[in-house]
Amino acid sequence: MPPSAAAAPVALVTGGAIRVGRAIVDGLVRAGYRVWVHYFHSEAPARSLVTAASAEPHGGGIAGLVRADLTDPHARQRLVETVSDPASATGGRLDLLVNNAASFERGWFRDRSDDDLERVLALNLVAPLSLIRRCLPHFQPEASIVNLLDLGAHHPWTQYVDHGVAKAGLRHATRGLAAELAPIRVNAISPGTVAWPDDPRFAQEGTARSAVLARTPLGRIGSLEDVAEAVLYLARARHITGHTLVLDGGRLAGIAGSHA
Repeated sequence: MPPSAAAAPVALVTGGAIRVGRAIVDGLVRAGYRVWVHYFHSEAPARSLVTAASAEPHGGGIAGLVRADLTDPHARQRLVETVSDPASATGGRLDLLVNNAASFERGWFRDRSDDDLERVLALNLVAPLSLIRRCLPHFQPEASIVNLLDLGAHHPWTQYVDHGVAKAGLRHATRGLAAELAPIRVNAISPGTVAWPDDPRFAQEGTARSAVLARTPLGRIGSLEDVAEAVLYLARARHITGHTLVLDGGRLAGIAGSHA
């Protein structure tokens, strides 16, 4: 049975309107959470979430939609003020923060600029840490934080140095904050490929797909729902903190075991 509206846990999911973020929101709603959905450019998909959630008879619901540019500190503050407002639909309660919003910029290091680096760090590293800091006074005593990483946090990729540095920094912060913020739990998830990119190189019969599958011991990619299930697991796992859960079908293990 889902919890009553008054007792239902409350989550904030950044970048929650599309792709991985949307799957996370859907999973949390089905599990009985009331979810604040942050978005920036994806207003139409965000609004469609409200309709979809209202058709979920035994779950939670969308507490509200909040538009914010997470690279702007004032916008981050307004986002937290909205979610933590005692007069809001959720009474200011906050049980779960999912730092999902991110960019994925590509380019050769020598061709990129300091401005590029600062932009990537602002969204992928500074914003999640800033939101954690701003949410601290409003968390329930045993709240949970889940940071979304990717395999770039563990293994460097050419043309993604800025991105990898940001995600590796967030991975490091996850462990440090787990020790510092307990009993609030801080964990992370590093998905491998869970949806094919919107890129002609990854067309159905393209060699790029075959190359990804060849490097994945399980021989298949994951799904958006796999990530959503992992978020829910970590949100409920009362004795796990400082951990990064890798969802990659064994790809990192394959790299570690390679003699190439």
